[in-house]
Amino acid sequence: MKSNDVLSLDYFVAGVPPGPLFKMSLDDLKEMVDLSKEDLSGLNPVVEVCLIGLVSHFEAFCKNMFAAVINICPQILNNFCAKRPDTAIKVKDLLALDAYSKNKLGFLLSEKYDFGSAKDINSLYMDLLSITPFSKNEMEKYARLLNDRNLLVHHAGIYTMRYHEQAFKKQSVKNRVFFDSLVVRKKDFSNWAKFIENIVVKIINSSHSALSKFIKNKKLKLPKENKKALEFLKWY
Repeated sequence: MKSNDVLSLDYFVAGVPPGPLFKMSLDDLKEMVDLSKEDLSGLNPVVEVCLIGLVSHFEAFCKNMFAAVINICPQILNNFCAKRPDTAIKVKDLLALDAYSKNKLGFLLSEKYDFGSAKDINSLYMDLLSITPFSKNEMEKYARLLNDRNLLVHHAGIYTMRYHEQAFKKQSVKNRVFFDSLVVRKKDFSNWAKFIENIVVKIINSSHSALSKFIKNKKLKLPKENKKALEFLKWY
């Protein structure tokens, strides 16, 4: 084997398919939550940090899957570029990686885009694979998770007026804004983890199916290592 040969796992961030990479991180977060202790008020800093981590690892998963699809089958970019004609990669970035290699195009391209909201994720996956990972109800639910995550990250969980307007539509706690804080319990983390995990599995299955269909319809013949990577793409 030549030193510059590309192996099946080289198509993935960290050399691990997106599903298993996310699963390892999720299992670590769950273990930390299980071992943590809540005080009498229900406050649990460990759970708060793990909720922030859950969103971070999910965003990374969406980016990693997007990149892997492109790395495995660069021809899929014909669809993407047709919808986003401004798509471009800097030559100096390719040179910096010493990689004028199609197996790294996805890594470079995914850095250009924001995977921070359900709307952004749906838009990117629609343009690349003609799939939308989030349903309307799931988009709304994910927005609530992002509200909680942002409150924890930017305001240490203390209620703000903006958060009050977004989260307390059926009740008012205005007299407690800037005083009380968001309480994230173990059961809350568990519920959010299940929700995110379901979305992850959906993205894995739909991405693999859509890419396989594209390859079949275009009558493309993938090299041996690409075929292996395509199979790894559906692992979880």
